Order: sequence, then C-alpha cells, then structure tokens
Amino acid sequence: MQSGISVSTELQDAFTRFSSDASLFCLPVTITGENLTPLTAIAFSGSSSDPEDFFTSLPKLSSVLQPRTPIYLLLRRPTASSSTLVALTYIPSNAPVRPKMLFASTRSTLVRELGTEKFPSTVFATEEEEILGRDAWRERDGELGGVSREDMMGEKERELEAVRRAEAEARSGTPHRDIGIGGTFGPGTGSGMRVSMAVDEEAKTAVRELQDGGLVQLTVDGPSESIKLVSAQSGVDAGSVATHISSSSPRYSFYHYPGSDVVVFVYTCPTASSIKERMLHASSRRTAITLAENEGLKILKKIEASSPDEITAERLQEEVDPPKDQGSSRGFARPRRPGR
Repeated sequence: MQSGISVSTELQDAFTRFSSDASLFCLPVTITGENLTPLTAIAFSGSSSDPEDFFTSLPKLSSVLQPRTPIYLLLRRPTASSSTLVALTYIPSNAPVRPKMLFASTRSTLVRELGTEKFPSTVFATEEEEILGRDAWRERDGELGGVSREDMMGEKERELEAVRRAEAEARSGTPHRDIGIGGTFGPGTGSGMRVSMAVDEEAKTAVRELQDGGLVQLTVDGPSESIKLVSAQSGVDAGSVATHISSSSPRYSFYHYPGSDVVVFVYTCPTASSIKERMLHASSRRTAITLAENEGLKILKKIEASSPDEITAERLQEEVDPPKDQGSSRGFARPRRPGR
C-alpha cells in the first residue's frame, strides 16, 4: 500500500456492525498512527427506510466535520428498495498539506480493504457545503444519469486524482496559512517559516556554495523524512540540466544560471514516482526553498515539471530573461512540453 496505512481490526468490526444495522447513517473514519480507525457511528434522524431520510440526516454530520481536519465518512443512502453505501473523503481546502496528502493517498486503501464492491459510489469533498448541502447531492445525482465521473474511474485513477487535488492545494498555499510542516510562512521570501524537517549539513553546504553554472540537487529521504544532498555539480550548461535530473524520483534542483545572478529553483515530480514520494516532496517543497534562502540564496525564479525533459535551455532562458510583455515575475511556472 502506497501510504503504509491499513484498516485496523477495530474498524473492521465497526464496519461489520454498521453494514448490518440499517438504522446507522454514517460511520466516520480517521487515521491514527499507522491505522484507519473508526469514530462513533451516527444514526439516522428518521426511520432510515425513506430516501428522504438521507437528506434530513445530513445536518448531523456537522458534529464530526472540522474546518481543518480531513476525515472519511462512510454513508448509508436509502433507496426505494434497500440502501447503498457511499465512501466520502473530506479534505478541507485549508487543512495542513501533510494530512491532505496522507488522507488523499489512503482513501483507496480504505475502500479496498473494506470491500470495493460494497461502495458503488465514492465522493471527494473539500468544503462542508459539498457534504451538508442537499443541492450538492442532487447535482451528483444528475451527473451522467446518476453515475459520476469519479464512479467511472478505476481505483488507481481515483487515488491519483485525489493526490493531484491535494498537490494543487499545496502549490496554491496562501501567506500566514499552516502548510503542514511545523510552521507558517509569511509574505515575500518565506523567511518567517519555522522549518521542522531535518536537513543534512552536506545539503546546506552545497546550497551555500552554489556558484555560477552550478547545479545542486536535493531530495527527501523517506525513512528519516529529512532533506539530503543528491549531487552538486559545477559548469553545467543550461541545455544539459535535464540530463542530470532523475526521471523516476522527485528532486529539488537549484541552478545558478551562467553569466547571471539568477538562481532557478526547479521542482520535478515524475509520474513514475510513488505516491508516498509525491506526498513528502509536495509538502516539503517550501522547506527546500526556505533552506536555500537561509543559506544566502535569493530564489526569484521557480519551475515545476513532471519530467526533466521539460527543463529545456529555452525554458530556463525565459525565466532569466522573460519576454517584455510577460514581465519579470512568473510565479511557479509550469513549462511547456518539448515540441509544443
């Protein structure tokens, strides 16, 4: 399992009771340590036999919904003849990044270990109204004649889609918001962030000594969850940067563009990398940038790519000397694929 989390015996027992008791409306589930664990089940407001009881019971879910805390909700939805189960993943848009990634990468494990065939419908929500609002459920009912886009996805597609959403939230974090790595970051350079992830001295030294034409690559070591040095090279031509970056594992690369005072931060996250690697690197990207700034680098240019071959000489040149109609600030840029 990609996230290393598994269903606990307590959850298996709680789910067995939930499945056999038609009066129960919801079984909340959370992650405790390395296990998926149950919270107290919630009963229907009414008789549980009428489809309308689903909607009248929705307000009861507010008791377990917290604005910054992800949670799974296993819901029973009455139909005209019996009932169906819905596996809902709630990952608030303002939750810390690391829990976002953990819950996103574990949602398929939850459904798979409890029995994929028992959940004909799965839902991903980021706002309370998507759960509590009657209109949101009516809208889902109207999709593709009652079949949602997510229901048509395979298990792996659902997992990756959830992680992509969580990664997107990580990219668009706003100032003064907890980003899930032990601190907050303020406006500007981000130097106000308290970095909690350990950083090897070799990595600090390599970043601090980065010279014109130099390329320093860092990565997150999974077992220790620390940032480590991969390589430090000198005299790297812009056209050959891509050849030095891994095509199978995420990397944080710092490139001092030759003949300039510009240091470009390049974050590559290949699709071939594991979900756990993606989770760790996406949630620690700001730590890497802050590390470099603390060692004296001024990071003004940033590029994000899913493949090293997107980091071309032309793309790097655009960052150093952007076309006049685009101005000098490009934010976190996504490069065009070669040939486009």
